[in-house]
Amino acid sequence: MRLRYLALSLLFLSSVSQGIAQTQLGGSSTYNFLELPVSARSAALGGNFITTRDGDLSLALENPSILDSSVNNKVVMSYMPYFAGINYGFFSYAHSIKAMGYDKAAGTFAVSVKYIDYGTFTQADDNGNITGTFWAGEYMANVGYGQAIKDSTFNAGVNAKVIYSHLQQYTSTGAALDMAGSYVSKNRRLFISVVVENMGSQITDYVPGNNEPLPFDVKVGIADKLAHAPFRFGVTLDHLEHWDITYIDPADTETVNPLTGQAVKTSSLGTFADKLMRHVTPNLELVLGPNFMIRVAYNYEVRKELESSVKQGLVGFSTGVGIRIYKFQLNYGLGWYYTTGPTSTLTLGLSLDQFYTRR
Repeated sequence: MRLRYLALSLLFLSSVSQGIAQTQLGGSSTYNFLELPVSARSAALGGNFITTRDGDLSLALENPSILDSSVNNKVVMSYMPYFAGINYGFFSYAHSIKAMGYDKAAGTFAVSVKYIDYGTFTQADDNGNITGTFWAGEYMANVGYGQAIKDSTFNAGVNAKVIYSHLQQYTSTGAALDMAGSYVSKNRRLFISVVVENMGSQITDYVPGNNEPLPFDVKVGIADKLAHAPFRFGVTLDHLEHWDITYIDPADTETVNPLTGQAVKTSSLGTFADKLMRHVTPNLELVLGPNFMIRVAYNYEVRKELESSVKQGLVGFSTGVGIRIYKFQLNYGLGWYYTTGPTSTLTLGLSLDQFYTRR
């Protein structure tokens, strides 16, 4: 594959990854693989799920404030076969530390790695002569920490990330921080969380002197579990740092006049509603006990940016299941980002404590 095919693949991936995380800021940042959800549960719930604290370690990379004793000594692994032979995955382990003189945990650490492999490409010159092959991929290593502020009602957390990117002869490194806080009611039904992610910058640039910003994001999540029904309703508000995240495609005749090149005018109420809904992702979990969950969500921003003017299909919708089998927690997510079919995410979780007895 020639270099221009790699460029097109990376451009497409950048566009999709921004869509998943509720933004289309037109290539205004780098390391957009950071916005891809690493959890099958998150992928099933809209791609930006941050609203629970129930021992699911796979969500800690997106919300470090969920790190508490419920994830102690747990391991999670995710894998996603992505578009055009691109693959990415995730691994994490968490451990709680004891407060001196107390039996309860003082805080919980998590270490994790996320990678995306674009594959090996055939390199050719401008005349089409094969000159060799090259590889492209990106990595992120993270250390997270969560701490209870007031009993188990309020929690705070932070992620510290180191990033490495290699795209043909271009390499770059960067560093970023996430900060998060969450509240869970005494009855454990209401959950509210705020996450500020990817605060940082490149350390070394792809091209010297061309420093690019990271995909900064501010999220708020709210979820409520009904008292007498097996439903957890939630909503994630994404990219609250930027009101208008609308992208106008000049090739789209529904939004752009093909003669004048200007945006087609709509009512002020319709424009406001469109801009508002691009920040909103409603989601629903059907909790059928501790061993089985069904999930569904609708991401309006993904649908508006990735749907076809000819066929919309299920673009923007996502679904999945969570199953506990023996000592393993298995989560599977399906997300529709294009009309021809969904993309799958698989996450396996386990508690090491269940495999041995401490003396």
